[in-house]
Amino acid sequence: MKGSLLSLLEKMAEAVIASEDMGSMMQTLAEDLKSLLGADDCYITQWNSELQKTVLLCTTAGESPAYQGMEFPAGQLTMTQSVIRHGRALLAEDVYNSPYISSEVASRFPAKSLLGLPLIHREKKLGAVLLAYNTPHKFSKEEVRRGEQAAKQLSIVVWNARQEFELQKRLRESDALNRISLALSQGERVGLSNLLNLIATSARDLISGAEQAIIHLLDEDGQFLSPEAVADVQDPGEKRNKMRLGEGVAGRVLATGETLNIADVNTDDRFIKIGAPPRFSSLMAAPIISGGKKLGTISVHSKAPHAFTDNEKYLLTTLGAQAAIALENTRLLESTQQALLETNALYQISQGLVSLNTGELLNDVVDLLQRNFGYYHVQVFIIDPKTGNFVLEAGSGSIGRRLKTEGFQLPAGSGIVGRAAETSAPFFSNNVDEVSFFIRNPHLPETKSELAVPVKSGGKTLGILDIQQAPPNTFSLRDLQLVSAVADQLAVALQKAELYQNLQASLEQEKLIRSQLVQSERLAMMGKLLASVSHELNNPLQAIQNALFLLKVEQGLSPQGRQDLEIVLSETERMAIMIERLRATYRPIQAEDFRPMQINTIVEDVYALVATHFKHREISFEFHPDPGLPIIPGLPDQIRQVVLNLFMNAADAMNGRGRLSVTTKYLGDTNEIFLSVTDDGAGIDPAILPNVFDAFITNKTQGTGLGLTICYDIVVKHKGRITAENNPHKGATFKIWLPTRRMDIP
Repeated sequence: MKGSLLSLLEKMAEAVIASEDMGSMMQTLAEDLKSLLGADDCYITQWNSELQKTVLLCTTAGESPAYQGMEFPAGQLTMTQSVIRHGRALLAEDVYNSPYISSEVASRFPAKSLLGLPLIHREKKLGAVLLAYNTPHKFSKEEVRRGEQAAKQLSIVVWNARQEFELQKRLRESDALNRISLALSQGERVGLSNLLNLIATSARDLISGAEQAIIHLLDEDGQFLSPEAVADVQDPGEKRNKMRLGEGVAGRVLATGETLNIADVNTDDRFIKIGAPPRFSSLMAAPIISGGKKLGTISVHSKAPHAFTDNEKYLLTTLGAQAAIALENTRLLESTQQALLETNALYQISQGLVSLNTGELLNDVVDLLQRNFGYYHVQVFIIDPKTGNFVLEAGSGSIGRRLKTEGFQLPAGSGIVGRAAETSAPFFSNNVDEVSFFIRNPHLPETKSELAVPVKSGGKTLGILDIQQAPPNTFSLRDLQLVSAVADQLAVALQKAELYQNLQASLEQEKLIRSQLVQSERLAMMGKLLASVSHELNNPLQAIQNALFLLKVEQGLSPQGRQDLEIVLSETERMAIMIERLRATYRPIQAEDFRPMQINTIVEDVYALVATHFKHREISFEFHPDPGLPIIPGLPDQIRQVVLNLFMNAADAMNGRGRLSVTTKYLGDTNEIFLSVTDDGAGIDPAILPNVFDAFITNKTQGTGLGLTICYDIVVKHKGRITAENNPHKGATFKIWLPTRRMDIP
């Protein structure tokens, strides 16, 4: 027997030196110890001093698979606990009546007698060797002595095994933390989701007994904790529900900022049971906090109670800090990228302000916002000053262009756009289905969020910048700040465009007035010249007419001479009439000269005069009178002369076979009579069109070029306006506006 003991001790010494597979080595030593003392079974246990519990490492029992990893509650006395407490070998010759082991524990094994040997190395209480006899057994001093010697050698093996385990564990922790640190340095490439999954998986793998690890993050509203990474041994793809902040262990952890270790959720009041019974017994949770900012929690679960130690608590806290760094780095990167995008967007918009083409600027803005910030749809509405409706001025993408082509608009005060305009303040919702006044565009079925910001200048709302978003994206306060800044830029652009348009209109008006003044001066000079010439011509013409009348009564004229004389008299009479007309046209007008006149009647009278002429030249005539045309003050003969001149000019321009269309209309907004004369002739030569009312300007082979000049002067004397333009396809149109009330005569 002594030789067997020495042989066993030598084998143990060799195991200490060359132990590679501790599990199989300890199983072999258990078999040897069993044989050494002639026991039925041998059990080697481990003592967890931190948790005050016994863990079975190996056994020679036939049903060993049922005992592997067996744990015993702290309230049940085990033989291991007793020998560790006493620090020496203990005998339990009757396990059911022994002060060293509870009957509940004893009933789980077939042993009737036990020899308990402590495994203590350098005052480190490691566990125990339990030599079991399935029949009652009386232990001799020699058996106890040999057992104690063997236990001392086995203590060295267990100590080395534990040191090896701790070393490997530290190496795994170090390796995992290094991999996490490397991933943190490459956060942009790795991605936040992968980083969080890596941290959760590391927590599950590094913490003994952890069957599940979950990282919950606090949402933007600070109301719910949502699972963002789950590492689950049983179901890796399983998803977890949201938790309301303040509920259960996670809420307490975030509130206190301290890691909590719940040894048994069934007995710990800090764990609040809601709904179905929990699927785990142990829970440990650590906060994810950065600079006082609460971000979320990281937690591990185990089905076994008392699964986690204080060392593992420290490790989980460290992993929580790593998760906080990952989140802050990612959010800082996202914030920096977002800031760059916003700065770039505002810069491009400010550059576009240099352009006076507002349409192009608005199109660029909506496309830029959609492209750079991933918005579902962006559009700009301009308020119609007459109706108050919101007219779509620009929209992003193909949908925006289609809506613009269709002339899409919203009624005044309708939808979220209308609410923003009425309140003159931004309005946004991340759930439009809950907004009673929301109007869904059928072209944008996926809209879930909408943000409308007024485009204002000097307190006046010029339009609305409307942004729509589809799930899962939502709007944040940062979006509101960005869109508000863009709206301010657009306000500058629209205000500048309005000022530019007003300036252009003023310049055109000034140009027109200047042209009218120049024309009036020319006409005044020509009028004086014609009046002077007609006066000078009138006297000799009357003398010629008198002489011709005297010749007419002379006897002895031949028939041919008398015929020629009649022709001369007729022509001199026509000259006299023309001179009288010129004198009447340029004679100063008095207020009492104005008489009531009906433009429709004048048009009909003139047509009756030229109807035969039009018929011979195959010219059709269309008249579209306004039946409600009021009577206006004027000089009927002169207006009749204007209409006749325009009719004859049109007939000459059509050169046979054409259509003359005349329209009259009452313009109540400006208190004016409108008259248009349209032909389908050759049109006005573009070279003379700008000066067509100037004297002696004509492209006729016959004519003086004074007809339109006289028309212009007559209309101006009536305080009216006359214009000439070529039609898009064929012919020309003359337009006349006459006031409905008598104007003061200077």
